[in-house]
Amino acid sequence: MSFGFLFLIVACGKSGGGEKFGAPLDQTRAGVIASCTSRAQAASVADKHGGSYRILNEKRGLVEFYNIPAESIHADLPRSKLTNNQVYDNLIENSSVNSFSFGDFPYVGPSSVNSRTSAHLNSFPHLAQIDGFDLPLDRQGEGVTIAIVDSGVHYNHPHLSPNIRINSRDLHGSSGNGRDDDRNGYPDDYAGWDFYNHDPYPIDDNGHGTHVAGLAAGVIGGVAPKAKILPVKVLNSRGSGDLATIAAGVLYAIDNGAHVVNLSLGGPAVEVISRELSEFLSHIKIARERNIVIVAAAGNGGEDGIGDCNDEFPIWPANIESENLIAVGSVNSRDQLTAYSNFGAKSVHVAAPGGEGWEGLLSTIPPNCTTNCQAHHAVYDRMSGTSMASPVVSGLVALIKGARPSMASEAIRTHIMQSGTSVRSLEGVIQSAQVINVKRAVESL
Repeated sequence: MSFGFLFLIVACGKSGGGEKFGAPLDQTRAGVIASCTSRAQAASVADKHGGSYRILNEKRGLVEFYNIPAESIHADLPRSKLTNNQVYDNLIENSSVNSFSFGDFPYVGPSSVNSRTSAHLNSFPHLAQIDGFDLPLDRQGEGVTIAIVDSGVHYNHPHLSPNIRINSRDLHGSSGNGRDDDRNGYPDDYAGWDFYNHDPYPIDDNGHGTHVAGLAAGVIGGVAPKAKILPVKVLNSRGSGDLATIAAGVLYAIDNGAHVVNLSLGGPAVEVISRELSEFLSHIKIARERNIVIVAAAGNGGEDGIGDCNDEFPIWPANIESENLIAVGSVNSRDQLTAYSNFGAKSVHVAAPGGEGWEGLLSTIPPNCTTNCQAHHAVYDRMSGTSMASPVVSGLVALIKGARPSMASEAIRTHIMQSGTSVRSLEGVIQSAQVINVKRAVESL
């Protein structure tokens, strides 16, 4: 299973002693997020009060201040909106079995993306379940980018690397020059960005984000095997994260070419989240204006592991009411709602396979290699959760966007909700009462 937190805000940072880099490790080190603040203003306020700051998104004036009272910040920056940053522990929960390698697979390079064959079908029964295995060559998500806002992505995994979205305007690794050549605010972001550690290497040190990426757009097991993956790391190795870092990551995805943003993370609508909902909505609005679809996991219940009703106990971001957001519940291999999946006749739009118990969905996990990964490094594992169901839907969105680039995000959501497989037991539980059907959705465009 897996989960994280999503809150989109217009904010700023905090710390002590000039500019800081990296996310706060715990709540005692969290700061005050401020919007509409330039780098020069942040430096001036920090210097005046003996505090520090972290630039979250310079283009959008999002900053976090540390060791400076909110009253002082407000006095110096009266036009900025302020909110306390929140740090959350254990935001994703993984359940998996022993990993294994598809060592007999040929190495998948950029010129051999179409290497998925019928022999692989037994490994990915969830693709057969949603009728999503045999796709026309022109309906595989080509030209579409899915941002995986998560614990990072192991972008050198042999079955992911051909699909990593490359920013050729910036250099990387040993060729990096430390400069922001494309002037997007992030130097050397050749393969995405790590907002947790503040560097251009969004590598996955947890496993969750890599698994999610493979389900959406892995070249072998992905729903959209020709779509591109934009790695955006906002959670640490324990699956923990904070409001400001996640907000910055989502804004980065919106501003850097994502057509679909997958959010396999979330949490209960506690009081502090409710207060900041208007800020979050402002970012969802930005995505809607750019025709970007947000796909969010409905959640895996509370501490008891039993699914809750999101209509009564909201989960963010899945409960955000916006025409471009799709909230996803999880079903097992028999199209029955899994015991852990949250639900909601109003707030959860569709369902998709998410795995259950030993029937977790098989997908990519970080291999034991960093560079020069070969075929025997193509390791896979099983995980279950609405976090797994969400990227399955993100992959379908990519297929639709690839076939109909100008199709409105609201129309895409409606189309997915009307082209699935109706399941009687989902009536009154999932808004559409349907499990997605890839072939039907693509062929009926």
